[in-house]
Amino acid sequence: MLTEADFRLPRSVIPRHYNITIEPDLETLTFEGSQVVDVDIDEEVGSVVVNALDIVIESGELVQPATGKRLSVTPTYDPERERVTLDLDGRAEPGIWELHVKWTGELNDQLHGFYRSVYTLESGEDKVLATTQFESTHARRAVPCWDEPDLKATFGVTLIVADGLTAISNQPEISREPLDDGRVKFTYQDTMVMPVYLLTFIVGELEATEPLDVDGVPLRIVHRPGQGHLTAFALEAGAHALMYFADYYGIPYPGDKLDMIAVPDFAWGAMENLGAITYRDSDLLVNTGRATQAEIERVAGVVHHEIAHMWFGDLVTMKWWDGIWLNEAFATLMEVKANDHFRPEWRAWLYFGADRNAAMEIDALTTTRPVEFPVASPEESNAMFDVLTYEKGSAVLRMLEQYLGEDAFRSGVTAYLKKHAYGNTVTDDLWEALEASSGEPVGEIMHSWIYQGGLPHLHVVSTSAGYRIAQEQFRYLGAGDGRWKVPLMYRTPEGLERILLDEPVDVAGERPLIANAGGHGFYRIRYDHDLLASFVADMAVLDAPERYALVKDVWASVLAGATPVGDFFDLASTLRDETEPMVWNALLPALNEVRHVTSSDDRHALDEYVRNLAAAAADRLGWAPDQGETERVRQWRGDILRAMGVMGSDPATIDQARQVLEQAQADPSAVDADVAAAALSIVAAKGDMTDFDRFVEQFQQAETPQLTNRYRRALTAIPEPDAARRVFAMVLDGTIRRQDSTSTLSLLLGHRDTGVATWEGIKARWPEVLEAIDAGNLRRMLDYIYFRSEPDVASDIEQWLTANPLPGTDRHVAQQLERLDVRVALRERVAVELGAALRAQLT
Repeated sequence: MLTEADFRLPRSVIPRHYNITIEPDLETLTFEGSQVVDVDIDEEVGSVVVNALDIVIESGELVQPATGKRLSVTPTYDPERERVTLDLDGRAEPGIWELHVKWTGELNDQLHGFYRSVYTLESGEDKVLATTQFESTHARRAVPCWDEPDLKATFGVTLIVADGLTAISNQPEISREPLDDGRVKFTYQDTMVMPVYLLTFIVGELEATEPLDVDGVPLRIVHRPGQGHLTAFALEAGAHALMYFADYYGIPYPGDKLDMIAVPDFAWGAMENLGAITYRDSDLLVNTGRATQAEIERVAGVVHHEIAHMWFGDLVTMKWWDGIWLNEAFATLMEVKANDHFRPEWRAWLYFGADRNAAMEIDALTTTRPVEFPVASPEESNAMFDVLTYEKGSAVLRMLEQYLGEDAFRSGVTAYLKKHAYGNTVTDDLWEALEASSGEPVGEIMHSWIYQGGLPHLHVVSTSAGYRIAQEQFRYLGAGDGRWKVPLMYRTPEGLERILLDEPVDVAGERPLIANAGGHGFYRIRYDHDLLASFVADMAVLDAPERYALVKDVWASVLAGATPVGDFFDLASTLRDETEPMVWNALLPALNEVRHVTSSDDRHALDEYVRNLAAAAADRLGWAPDQGETERVRQWRGDILRAMGVMGSDPATIDQARQVLEQAQADPSAVDADVAAAALSIVAAKGDMTDFDRFVEQFQQAETPQLTNRYRRALTAIPEPDAARRVFAMVLDGTIRRQDSTSTLSLLLGHRDTGVATWEGIKARWPEVLEAIDAGNLRRMLDYIYFRSEPDVASDIEQWLTANPLPGTDRHVAQQLERLDVRVALRERVAVELGAALRAQLT
């Protein structure tokens, strides 16, 4: 078995500066590359080992500038270790040398390395864009390099491209020279010291906004032709981020310019290349007058996340991929901070609860992992980019910040960045800085959260003097023996208190005690019967984040088999008149889970329960916004309408949705975007093949990236077997872009009515499926597999995935199969409990 040592490069030859020339050909879909790398050799060597994959070394030599000595090189490839050994025809003594290399490669269609993205103009003409995705270990597919995060260097880039094309790299352009062969040579300023995974090249027929000066930093949005009208919001969010983070970190933006580039085909949301951030177009370009609140917030969040990386990740970088959690978790934390500052009315920290709970869902599994764990291979580094890295990491940082105090936290972060600027760090470097700023044992606290998987379950029991709080590990299946130092914030009528909980503790105070004050804790709470009953009787004693957390805690207890589903219905029914949209955001997904495991005998009763629960809110909100209402209320209206139409199967709502959708398609400005999106969801969920054919046309003609996504999702929701088969075919034949392939298949697999047939189709065409979907996101195909909780189907899924493993996804597959086991058990319990529970609610 290969270990980290098998993938780490020798340290006898270290790069200091790359001068790289790249010559892409968008017609032949190939590229040529050449470079001169200044290297330090600290011991005599007979070879130079670099990372390289899917490229061919044409020639090379090692040159000693001081003496003129030249050693030719012969490449020996090692594809398993993703490296090439450049054997020298002599020995190179210690000193300063130059490595000269020329190579060729293909602009692949796999969304990594140096790859091609094809888009269609309004005229119907197809165009090719060449772009990069180098994180985590894909720079080696474009450039022979030292592709490790701590082997930082500076980079000088030259791009030679066909005349008429736009060419962008990390730094500002310093010259543009027409060549005799009709091409144009673009040369760029040298970069700061940085890892090679932050390098980027983008070439194509592109347009850019006029630069916006943001405290001396020129900011542009770069896009394909005809999309300029979709750039204003991202420019506003980007300008806000540059100013906000420079102020928060106390450090100026470390680049010389910032381009934000919309890419039609992109595997992830975005990539934090210094000075030239690449984005999936739906995460950068938006018409705010036609987009839903969630779609608008998605753009702001991704922009803020990536610009936060310019400091945390780019200026200061982890030493190895086991520390990638800190880059991504901190950027996620700062994304929410920036959103909250950008639009306080969005109440970003309240809505962060959904991300926190997504991580808690995975962390309650026996197959969870520590946030930080040893990483050896490129496959293992790719697997780090998951909900535990982003959402759990950011949630525990937020919990720590609230415990230490925001001023102490910010002071420690600033000290950390200033001390390690242009360098590399390990996790303990941050804890050291936070300990110095707060006086608290941060390392001791955080080691229990970062180096072990799982989360605590805090029991709150009333005593004669107050309360006793104790912890155990929370799991859906089985038991665990984890222990944490819990930075607990609790509130009584006497005020807010904090303690560091390890062993059981007795707390004096007046009733009631809210054990997760503010809802920031990354733990589940179990109150004793009387205390929980007092909350259910008077939910007003809890703030909105605390009500949200309580609903999620009770539902998690249902999934664990510790609480009957009827008790959850009792809690839900007390919230019929709830006016905080986020609390409904906790209720409705839980009811949707019940819907997926409910037998046909109980479906009509469950539909009626949902209608009764949501009817008052639906009547109050109606189908059109009131003047002056908040964005959150508009978003809530869409959620409630979906509840009534999709889960409640309310005939009047379904009929109205059809009328509203027709109106929105005829005149988008006449219908609120959240209402239009809800109407589309309702019609799709209750639709037929006539609707499907119309949605295919709308999908192909959509004017914005957000509309494209809405109609793509609507296609997967039609409850007709032929619709599912046709969408499946659209994935295989490329009609649905590779970047959207895995999310589309996951939606098909999770469909209550057609998901089983989709699973059979996937098995029957397994090799074609693996060829058609994004290899870097294979695991995401299984994101909704837990809805296939029919026992015989669940067993078949487990057997198939055991016999046909997805490369590099072992841990993720194990987690999804365990989530499936949890729902199989829920289905069995619901079959016994649900009928009586619903009758009790409906009588």
